[in-house]
Amino acid sequence: MGSIGAALFVTLPILAAADTFTADKTVVVSPELKVSIGEGDEITLSARPLPAEGLDAFVRRFTDNPRTKKEILSQNEGVRLLRPDVFVRVPYRLLSENYRRIAIEALFPLDTSDEKGWVHRVAALTGKPESLWRIAEWFTGDGANYKEVQAANGLEALPTERRQVVRIPLKLLTPTFRDEAGSSAATAPLPMQFGRDEKGRYALYRLQRGEALYTAVVVRLTGRLHAEDVNAKAAEIAQRNGISDVRAIPVGYAVKIPVEDLAPEFRPPDDPERIEEEKGRLEANQFVNRVRAADLAGVTFVLDAGHGGRDTGASVGGVEEARHVYDIACRVERLLRAHTRASVFPTVRRQTPCGDGRSDKVLDSRSARVMTSPPYDLDDPRAGVNFRWYLANSVLRRVEERGGSEDRTVFVSLHADSLHPAVRGLMVYIPGEKYLKTSFGKNGELYNARREVREGPRVSFSRRDRIKAEGVSRHLAEKIVGAFRTLGLPLHAFQPIRRNVIRGGREWVPAVLRYNRIPARVLIEVCNLNNPDDRKLLVSRAYREKVAQAIVSALVEFYGGERARTVTAQKRGSRPSSGGAATTED
Repeated sequence: MGSIGAALFVTLPILAAADTFTADKTVVVSPELKVSIGEGDEITLSARPLPAEGLDAFVRRFTDNPRTKKEILSQNEGVRLLRPDVFVRVPYRLLSENYRRIAIEALFPLDTSDEKGWVHRVAALTGKPESLWRIAEWFTGDGANYKEVQAANGLEALPTERRQVVRIPLKLLTPTFRDEAGSSAATAPLPMQFGRDEKGRYALYRLQRGEALYTAVVVRLTGRLHAEDVNAKAAEIAQRNGISDVRAIPVGYAVKIPVEDLAPEFRPPDDPERIEEEKGRLEANQFVNRVRAADLAGVTFVLDAGHGGRDTGASVGGVEEARHVYDIACRVERLLRAHTRASVFPTVRRQTPCGDGRSDKVLDSRSARVMTSPPYDLDDPRAGVNFRWYLANSVLRRVEERGGSEDRTVFVSLHADSLHPAVRGLMVYIPGEKYLKTSFGKNGELYNARREVREGPRVSFSRRDRIKAEGVSRHLAEKIVGAFRTLGLPLHAFQPIRRNVIRGGREWVPAVLRYNRIPARVLIEVCNLNNPDDRKLLVSRAYREKVAQAIVSALVEFYGGERARTVTAQKRGSRPSSGGAATTED
């Protein structure tokens, strides 16, 4: 279809930017996206087309079926020019699964989910409580399922009431809501009360049996993970509450936590930081990967083993981070080459080839170099980090020059953390939009000597670039967490996916994510070396192989494959490839 320049005309009376909605309730997700609910509880998403976006492209972006174009036109009567300052309406039933979820989360922010299903709180946004038929239609795809919803809730009457809780069983949910429910048990709302005393605003949380101040309060509610931060904040909270011994707090003790110490998601619903966080996440959720690639054909995978050279990374009890994550990277590369058609670009290589993966022993990574042109010997860890994202950006540039796209390119950086000993399991960092810069670059003799820096010395991001990166990276992270869960690998108990690092009073995104142009980019902390159980796992060849299987399975599922079938095939183990040193393609 034509673009704006081609003066595409369609029959649309769509809402102009200055128009007001006639619906009873409208939620603004972003300047380009609004969700409304009107008479009869009809939900409509209204969106502005992107610059130069034709109608066909618009329909593909918001629906899963290009044949819905005719019906979208019928919903937008009249003749108007499709342009970025005009909103196009799309009915809920035509939306893709992802945009249905965005619409529901925007209109019903108090809804929750757990391992049993979705919990909807009747809001009566139009002045009349939503019907069981509508609730069933929204969450199961078929209003006729209202009878099963009614039975599951033990309801005698069909009409609902404002603030009534209606549970939709997991088995009835459409895939997007079922996936959300299956992964949200750890983030279920906590029984907290809010108040104010002479020391300021606080949240009141009563310790449950088996909970400790360090984990249940500091790690879970404030988001702090590093030992020095956790210990310091636990001491502050203990002092505020008159607790003399943090190891002897009775069950049911009411702990007051300053609201300003809480992570945004645990703050009161009207807290500005929570509102900003939820709005940002909802906006980022517009962006998920919709590209399908059988056997990862046409997909480019940039694989980064953290640290190396003089930088061993975390080292606890004789277990070095750099050695073990390099071994995992070798296993990931071997599985990708043996079971998929993806192109693999390692950012670092050591002099010794990877081997066949059958040995428990992990080799020294001190000879590892960043594979820039010419290679960098990792004498300076900070420069080494910068060269990794320069290299990743160069790989993407080559992909695009050959007619490929950023949507078929993925970046994964592998690490093992050193946190408070009570923390264990996988964590995945994604590039939170608010922590990304608009432009950045390095210069000097060391940098200018590398081709990758000379061809793109500065990197810049539009706001849409930053939002897209957070959205698609979260989508990839969710697949990784799901694959770890399927294989029974340990996950962080409370929040395995994080938008930023919190340490020493600062919040930031790691540089390999912050300046990387590949939208789908994550940093994986496979475990916590300060936790004895995690450390014992990392030295196990079987664990490292499972981690590699999980990462490859997640990547396959991210591009439309089936996770369970892929994992099974890898468990059975096709004969691995040699895993020798590969050259970096130009």
